[in-house]
Formats: sequence, C-alpha cells, structure tokens
Amino acid sequence: MEFRHKSVLLEESIDALQIKPDGIYVDGTLGGGGHSYEICTHLSDKGRLIGIDQDADAIAAATERLKPFEDKVTIIRSNYCEMPQRLREIGIEQVDGIML
Repeated sequence: MEFRHKSVLLEESIDALQIKPDGIYVDGTLGGGGHSYEICTHLSDKGRLIGIDQDADAIAAATERLKPFEDKVTIIRSNYCEMPQRLREIGIEQVDGIML
C-alpha cells in the first residue's frame, strides 16, 4: 500500500517549537516525515530528532524522506502513548520539543 501524507500547519508548528540547533525533538506522530524534515533542516550536527509511529508504511515513507538527516534521526515503531518508555530505552531523559 502506498503511503500518502500532507503536512498541515507546518510553518505554524515550526515557529511554535522555536527550534534550538543543538536540541532534541520528538515527533510523536511521524507520518510521512514532513514536520520532522523541516525540524531537521534547523538542527546542527549535535541536534537530534526522534520520530515515533506505529504504521509500518509511514515509517518506510519517513525513513526515505529523512535520509539526508539519517545521522541525527532515530525512528521508533511504537504508539505515541508509549513515548516516555521508548525515550528512556534509548537514553533520552529530556527533550526540547514534542509534536503530536
């Protein structure tokens, strides 16, 4: 099945996050990676993005879209409701911004 996704309120979301270049950001509903892609364009080499989604097709689409940033992106197949547990599992205790 082909995955299709249109990012909504992209500019508003990015503005609201006030992204710090060295920050850690979580996209709890990764989808096709549109918002995550834009977040990554603002990150330095020290910045990090964690994307969470439970849909395998969404993860495949986002993984492809985020390839230019693969050194700063971690994608987790899970439900955003399990976010605290999943973040602890990869050693993240504090983040600079969360999008759902």
